[in-house]
Amino acid sequence: MNQKSLIIGICVTLVWFLAITIFCILENFGFEQNNLNSLGDFLAGIFAPVAFFWLILGYVQQGKQLDQNTKALEQ
Repeated sequence: MNQKSLIIGICVTLVWFLAITIFCILENFGFEQNNLNSLGDFLAGIFAPVAFFWLILGYVQQGKQLDQNTKALEQ
């Protein structure tokens, strides 16, 4: 993964977690009144978009590398 994609990925991930943290603070979201099932659903809802985002970044990076390898082989 090139440096630009890595920095963009880290920044988007940090902004996502910061937004979730602000939401939890402002809405007074507490884990003590929820059961474990709802806690698991909450955590899955937080981490699934981040994992999907990094999957897309990896896929795009792999496509770029494949294009570079194809150009190198054509020369």
